[in-house]
Amino acid sequence: MIPWFSRVMALFFLCTLFVTGQVGAEPARGTEILLNSTEGKAVRLADFQGKVVVVNFWATWCPPCLHEIPEFIRFQTAYADKGVVVVGINFMDNINQKELDEFKKNNKINYTLLYGTPSKVGQLANDLGGVLGLPVSKLLDKKGQVLSSHIGGLTERDLQNLVKPLLAP
Repeated sequence: MIPWFSRVMALFFLCTLFVTGQVGAEPARGTEILLNSTEGKAVRLADFQGKVVVVNFWATWCPPCLHEIPEFIRFQTAYADKGVVVVGINFMDNINQKELDEFKKNNKINYTLLYGTPSKVGQLANDLGGVLGLPVSKLLDKKGQVLSSHIGGLTERDLQNLVKPLLAP
């Protein structure tokens, strides 16, 4: 076999496992990393343990990220009382707390927005399996384990299909 071809195939296999959610049997590292919320609180993903968490890495300069915000808003409205939380993590964006808070208000975002230093946000992204582009969403179960990773925009229906199996009694 051609050496580069076997490397490409191995990378394709690993990426396929990652994107389809076949990794993540272990609790996610990084859920203890403190980030800041637009409400001025220090928040860890571990604070949401006991709930299904959709973690969305996004940026204000990313058109697909902006396109999916209304989908996340509708989804959060429909599932907030069902033990599901949406957490948006501002990623690779040069924006301060005041600007992010204003963005949240202007877009009527009803879910938690977190931000932090590039090193903290980068470490969290790596600990959850990496972010290779935006938007990227991670689905965490009630124990904080990463069940799947989704590259690209999600719709409200996509989100419903992801979480419904996790909410069954």
